[in-house]
Amino acid sequence: MAARYWMAPEHGRTVIPCTPAQRGRALGLVGGMGLLEAVQPEAGAVFGETVLVAGLWTANEGRLRLVRRLREEHGCRLGPVTLWCGQRLREERDGSLEDILGRLAAADPRLPHHPWVRAELARDPQDGNRWERPFATEYELAIAAALTVFGPDLALTARHPATGPATVAGLPRRTVLWQQLVTADGLELTVLNAAARHRPQGPPRHTTAGCAEEWLAHLPPAAGARILVVSGNPHTERTLGDIARVTRAAGRDDLSLHPAGNGAPERPWRLELCLGEVARLLHNDAVHTGAVPVVSAAARRA
Repeated sequence: MAARYWMAPEHGRTVIPCTPAQRGRALGLVGGMGLLEAVQPEAGAVFGETVLVAGLWTANEGRLRLVRRLREEHGCRLGPVTLWCGQRLREERDGSLEDILGRLAAADPRLPHHPWVRAELARDPQDGNRWERPFATEYELAIAAALTVFGPDLALTARHPATGPATVAGLPRRTVLWQQLVTADGLELTVLNAAARHRPQGPPRHTTAGCAEEWLAHLPPAAGARILVVSGNPHTERTLGDIARVTRAAGRDDLSLHPAGNGAPERPWRLELCLGEVARLLHNDAVHTGAVPVVSAAARRA
């Protein structure tokens, strides 16, 4: 039932008919599983590399701001940062073109005139092909969010083209594999544009596992590296598990993965989203072990 209902395209966002008291008790249970709280490394922690699992605009901006806080306020050494995003069309929840321009201008009046933003605005917002519109996909949204966090001095440097055909029929072939950026204080930020894949819980798009595979193939971390994985609750446990499975399958057991992320958003469907993540944890355990589902490490803390 979990795979049929909670892993449907809405992914846990169908509101459950329950009383406020029932919702409160349920949130208490998922809170005890560690699905609501922020997760941060100790002050002064040192990592060889940091990866950010991207999402909607608000998630991208929040996770980038967390990286900035960890560096500037908590004395963490994060190494180069890779932002995992890819072939997902901009959704209504990401905001309209006007919303995006407003966010850029609010962060710094110079940002709408940044060369990269001007290049995006040269594209036709009414193009019949949605993939060709300004800020069309999660990849462009991630770069725009990085501009709001790191400011107009964020510079685009190396850019690596993607080769090969489209990975999913009906979706365009990507032309960029990754884009490198550098902040004013020297932080290296690489934006990975991962290819779309078929997936069980919705239409084709890039996945966490697919991003991990492309990261290992095209931007491989050093042997024995400590990797900080920045996501956001209630996704933190599941995304870390997805990545760990990929690194093991690739023979990279030398890597040490450490979670970090902002707390769950205060929204009416927060409980539903948490239940969707619990369903995916149980589903992943069942699929990858071929046995009775085992509750995740976070759930066992309850």
